[in-house]
Amino acid sequence: MTVVYIQKRKLSYNQQIEHLKQKGVQFHKISEQDALHYLQYNTYLFKLSAYRKNYPKDITNTRYLHLDFSNLVDLAVIDMYLRALIVKLSLNIEHFAKVKLLRQVTDNKHEDGYCIVREYLSSLDESSRHNILSELERNARSPYCKEAYAKYKDNFPVWVFIEIISFGSFLSFYKFCAERFSAQFASFPNKPLHNSRDMINDFYLMLSVKRIRNAAAHNNCILNDLRAQKHREQVSFELIRSLRNDLGFGSESIRKKVSNIRVAQILTCLYMHKKLASSQGIQRHLSAELHEFADRLFQKNTYDDNQLIKSTFTLLASAIDKWYPIG
Repeated sequence: MTVVYIQKRKLSYNQQIEHLKQKGVQFHKISEQDALHYLQYNTYLFKLSAYRKNYPKDITNTRYLHLDFSNLVDLAVIDMYLRALIVKLSLNIEHFAKVKLLRQVTDNKHEDGYCIVREYLSSLDESSRHNILSELERNARSPYCKEAYAKYKDNFPVWVFIEIISFGSFLSFYKFCAERFSAQFASFPNKPLHNSRDMINDFYLMLSVKRIRNAAAHNNCILNDLRAQKHREQVSFELIRSLRNDLGFGSESIRKKVSNIRVAQILTCLYMHKKLASSQGIQRHLSAELHEFADRLFQKNTYDDNQLIKSTFTLLASAIDKWYPIG
């Protein structure tokens, strides 16, 4: 079978401006000359033009409506701020999930901190065990992990193990621990150690956090397509319930918004940080940053002519206001 590759020609910067004009992009608030400079030194066409997906097209389906170059710039800047926040939020989520797990281990008289790691590794199939052992060996070459690995490589305690593995591997371990604790609780009903169901809910919510963290860490666009769409990722009922009860949004409005995987993952990240970050200082610091971000959403543009963007930004601002109150 012959493979046909589609190869688009390279455009000069002047040709990029003409290409945008042909697509209906206007230059009322930012001149064509300033836009050309922006494309040369601030970003590049492929990344910036991705935000066009948030705008409808005309009847010919060839030109975008109500789209000024300044809108693309504004969305790109907001997206940049959002990516930085997501990385910060997700790092905190990972940290406090580890704090929560270690709290359960520390308070559990039936755990010594070593057996749980050995049993986890034994529970993995051959391929998964090989992958995590290879991951540990790779991390052992890091100047930040090699001493801990060398000291404990034959018998990892949980507090060392979770420092060396990746976030993805940690989530797998977290789920194993939740299920293990649940089994222990069944054996010792008079000694409730934790809410294992809550930890299992954490696991599924953090899977969503991991996906958007990876996108943000790789500098992928996040806000470039906010349209409702079908996706395979199941949105947690815990998140839906909080959106409905805490934010006061109707079920239909919530359903439409979380049908966009990007919006669902952003909200999950905000929710999980609120839920897990047990440090009042960190919550207070992040609240201030998040409110700065919320204020920035409509600072340059009201988006009155684009209800898709306006309603999404309104939802994010409401979530920040309710989940991260200040003052």
